[in-house]
Amino acid sequence: MNKNILLVDDDPGIRNSLTMLLRNEGYSVDATSHSVEAEILIKKNRYNVCLFDYKMKDLNGIELLKITKNINPQCSVFIVSAMLNIDELCKKEVNSGLLDGIISKPF
Repeated sequence: MNKNILLVDDDPGIRNSLTMLLRNEGYSVDATSHSVEAEILIKKNRYNVCLFDYKMKDLNGIELLKITKNINPQCSVFIVSAMLNIDELCKKEVNSGLLDGIISKPF
């Protein structure tokens, strides 16, 4: 089964590097810097995994998480962030099982 991944990060270096790495590993990746575009992609496509930056302009990663789980509850969602307090900000979502994990930047 092909793994379809959505990557949403407003940092072009992170977004481009991760996209290239994941594609080189054989994954199908859609990448965007805009949370509004991500919402459209989530409604249009079926993703196995979503990687969301926490802090973005329109919607944050937790808001995208909730949208994603409402549309596709089986999708695994990870928050990617450089924020030092990200564990505390996402505690409720992790404890409830809504969020599958947190990935700290830089990698």
